Amino acid sequence: MALVVAFLCILRGGAGQMIPDMPYKDPDDAMRMLQVLALRDGADWFDMTQPRLNPPDGVVMHWSRLPDLPILGTLALTEPVLGRDQAMVVSAVAVPVLLGVAFFIAFVWAAVALTGRDGAVFAGLIGLVLNIPLMAFQAGRIDHHGWQLLLAVIGAGALLRVAAGRPSVGASVAAGVAGALGLWVGAEAIPAVAVGAAVLTLSWLRAGQQGADHLALFGVSLAAATSLIVPAALAPGQWGSRACDSFSLLSVALGWALALFGVGAALIERVLRQPTWPRRAVAGGLLGAALIAVLYTLFPNCAGGPYAGISPEAALLVSRVSEAQPMWIDILRRPGTAAQFLSLPLLALVISTWQSVQGAGARRTLWLAATLLVAGGILLQFWQLRASFLANVYAGLVLCWWAAAVGAKIDQTPGLLPRLLRRAGPALIVLLLPGTASLLAQTLSGRPEEPPGDPCDLQAAAAVLNRPPYSDQGPMLIAAPINVGASLLLLTPHQVLAAPYHRNTGGLKDIALVFYRDEATAKAAVDRRGVDLLLLCKDEPVATHERGKGTRLFYDQLLQGDVPDWLEPIAIDGSTRLFRVIPPSERAGA
Repeated sequence: MALVVAFLCILRGGAGQMIPDMPYKDPDDAMRMLQVLALRDGADWFDMTQPRLNPPDGVVMHWSRLPDLPILGTLALTEPVLGRDQAMVVSAVAVPVLLGVAFFIAFVWAAVALTGRDGAVFAGLIGLVLNIPLMAFQAGRIDHHGWQLLLAVIGAGALLRVAAGRPSVGASVAAGVAGALGLWVGAEAIPAVAVGAAVLTLSWLRAGQQGADHLALFGVSLAAATSLIVPAALAPGQWGSRACDSFSLLSVALGWALALFGVGAALIERVLRQPTWPRRAVAGGLLGAALIAVLYTLFPNCAGGPYAGISPEAALLVSRVSEAQPMWIDILRRPGTAAQFLSLPLLALVISTWQSVQGAGARRTLWLAATLLVAGGILLQFWQLRASFLANVYAGLVLCWWAAAVGAKIDQTPGLLPRLLRRAGPALIVLLLPGTASLLAQTLSGRPEEPPGDPCDLQAAAAVLNRPPYSDQGPMLIAAPINVGASLLLLTPHQVLAAPYHRNTGGLKDIALVFYRDEATAKAAVDRRGVDLLLLCKDEPVATHERGKGTRLFYDQLLQGDVPDWLEPIAIDGSTRLFRVIPPSERAGA
């Protein structure tokens, strides 16, 4: 089954490529490769600056070095034999595929907490057809999302074992370490850690001292691991960093807050001598509120979330990124996408809730924990759509139990077809339900999904920019739509004004002035920033948002062929438009 997963990840990697004949799927994959290449070429471990993005200052990325390590290792092994270009392709294919295999194995291991060992094969069948999480592991996806899912499913499997009443010290410690590594990868792990802490709190409320002890083990392991990560994640002079969007002192403080909460729960059990669950809830609520107040006092800058305090231009970018929007917006605007991402979590929520009602004792605690995971995943979707991957992972664990429960009665089922349906029927439903729900939602709402626009032919542009006279002039500054900025950095030696990252404040502001205002504003911004080249793509999502403000966008003016005398068109193949900015000293009347 693991080999089948690897094959599927490779097969899916051939679709949705951002750059033809290259495996990368979105700008983050290209930027990740740029980060690894810089490290390979001698950059400092702690230097996350992209100097060719928004020069001369560059942009300090908020990413982690942990996902860089396997890519760097693969490059180091293959580049001496294959050369850099082919080694980059091999790395971009091999690393996410191998990570996908690791995720599959961890997923089956986690599901066994619900299915028992006899249900492992059925868990494997569900893992094979759980397409939404596996999208994060298709060849070319070298960004950090796969890491977050792998660490989250390890944590979920450990916590479900604790909730089932058959825990070991290793399970709680594993959950804490997985949470700490997730925080190192990025702030997106905070919700998964919070949901995990809620599961252990539930176990404490129902199981008493044993649950409290494992809550303490989880918290202490998380605190210790985040503290040990500090020297690897932060330069010595930055250990006091209070960043909200990356690993920082905030990550360590979250770990220690959960450690104090867990230790406090263990002390409550011993001081109050096995209190009733309402007394545990009151005492735990007071302790939790006090710790949250302390965190707020220490980090008021992060009270608004990981994007707290960013510039208005960056906030506008975040609000337009589809994966950063809440689910309810997709329900209204793209019901097909909403149905696709919600169908399996809702099915799993029904199953887990029913099992919680039917169960008793430790079994009820286990199913309440599973329900909490699934419900938490669904709620996170209504915060940001990107949580749909995590929600479908949690849902998949519950659906593994369903598949195993149906398949357990095969021996009692006469006839080949009924036996096949018992064995493969749940997996077939898991495979088909998201797509069927999407089509049904589009039909009933009358709002079909819009097809993607024509991709920007960046390779044609790069072929021009990588030869004289442009290659002889040193790094030139290109103003291009933000979604292609990282690709241009990867394909050419030149600089770009902006890429879709919230720390790219100056570049985001100026790229809006260049393309999405009138010609006079564009000219002033181009001259002020010393832009050498303008690159346009025919179908640009940002332009769609900017239209309708009563101003003819300079972007539209250029696409319509109305080129001002301070720009010189450059002939290239494909749909991409490229212009050279005529220096002020060469313009007529200068």
